[in-house]
Amino acid sequence: MDDRTLVESAQRGSREAFAVLVARHERSLYGTALFLSRSSWDASDALQDAFVEAFVKLRKLRDPGKFAPWVSATLVNKCRDAQRRNRTVPTDDALLDSQAYEFTGPETSLDLLDALRDLDEQLRVVVALRSFRDLKVDEIAQIVGCPSGTVKSRLNRAMAALHERLQRGHLLDLEVML
Repeated sequence: MDDRTLVESAQRGSREAFAVLVARHERSLYGTALFLSRSSWDASDALQDAFVEAFVKLRKLRDPGKFAPWVSATLVNKCRDAQRRNRTVPTDDALLDSQAYEFTGPETSLDLLDALRDLDEQLRVVVALRSFRDLKVDEIAQIVGCPSGTVKSRLNRAMAALHERLQRGHLLDLEVML
């Protein structure tokens, strides 16, 4: 069943349909939150808050086919809210201390995580939405409130910065990531 069908069913009151949506999007949303918040505690809180808000406001979603970008925008806002409230500096282990999810592939590289952590927040947001949520440039532009060209530029700047940092360490080819 596709997201549109599940959202329509959940909008009619099916808790089971919403549970399927949560299960389908939970892992990539958590990865996005972890990447943005740099703290597993904050990521878990933001994820939970985003799903609660999505559940409460689901009937207001006009286009059921846009659930993924809509819930992603909610999550980004929850992460930003948490950062404003906390203003805490994460420990070096913050990106890896989650026991709820295990990530495999190039994102598990400590060197890559260090490089990603050093990106400016605007660059981290677009990379997270593109890499973890697999959103289109236009969807990311809507979420972050800027033109599509700006998103493309930020993605290019982020990839260049990551490539430069990783090349210095002779580590990996970033084309695997995106």
